Amino acid sequence: MYGIKFASERNLSTLKAEEKTVMEKKIRILLTRHPMDGHEAGYNILATGLREHGIEVILGGAQMPEEAAETAIQEDVDFIGFRNMAGDPVYLVETLMQKLRERGVEIPIVVGGIIRPREVEKLKNLGVIATFGPGTSIPSIANFLKSYHEKRQSAAVR
Repeated sequence: MYGIKFASERNLSTLKAEEKTVMEKKIRILLTRHPMDGHEAGYNILATGLREHGIEVILGGAQMPEEAAETAIQEDVDFIGFRNMAGDPVYLVETLMQKLRERGVEIPIVVGGIIRPREVEKLKNLGVIATFGPGTSIPSIANFLKSYHEKRQSAAVR
C-alpha cells in the first residue's frame, strides 16, 4: 500500500515537473513571407516586437510554402506566421498545410498582412488559427500566441 502511494506521488511530481518545463519553454515562431512580397519593414518590426514580448522568432525570409514547411520542421517551431502582401494567401497557405501534412506535422499557422475579407473565412476553414490585418498591435499578436500556446500545452499535458 505504501509503495503504491509513493509511486503515485512520484508520478504526480514528475507530471508537475514536466508541465513546468513545458510552460517555461520559449514560444518559437517562424516568420515567413511570399517571395513576391518585397516590402519588409512591417515584417522586421513584427519580429522585433515579438522578441520584446519573449517570443523566439526565426526569420525565414521570402519562402515558397515547401521551403517554409521544411524550415518550420527543422527549427521545431510552435507556430508559422505567414505574411501576405502579394499573391493568393488561400492557395499559398493550403499548399503549406499540405506540405506539413505530408511530413506528418501539425503546426498552427497565423496569417498577417493584406487579406481580403472573403479570404479570411477561407483561411479559417483551412485551419488557420488567426489572421491579423494592417494596424494590429504587436502586443495583441503576442498575447494571442501566448494564450493559444498555453491552452495547447495544457491540453497536451492532460
